[in-house]
Amino acid sequence: MSSAGSIQAMITAMKNNARRRKTSDTSMAGTQAGALYNNDTSKTPQHTPEQIAAAKAAFQIKAQKEKRRRLKILLITILGAPLLGYLLFELMT
Repeated sequence: MSSAGSIQAMITAMKNNARRRKTSDTSMAGTQAGALYNNDTSKTPQHTPEQIAAAKAAFQIKAQKEKRRRLKILLITILGAPLLGYLLFELMT
């Protein structure tokens, strides 16, 4: 059996994909050519050390609350599942 047709199809697909990659950053709607690769950081907002410290503190408080919540759910599950199983067993007998 000959596989020339499938090989030719793979080569054509590779050529088409290569052509698309070359023009992808100029054909993207709403962006300028090369805008995705621009490393200009002058447009990024500058935060003061106080703002950064406040954000860190808020994040740590939120993380601690989430950790406590997860621990409560875990304890309730660990204690509640056997209790529920026992109650169901007692009701069935």
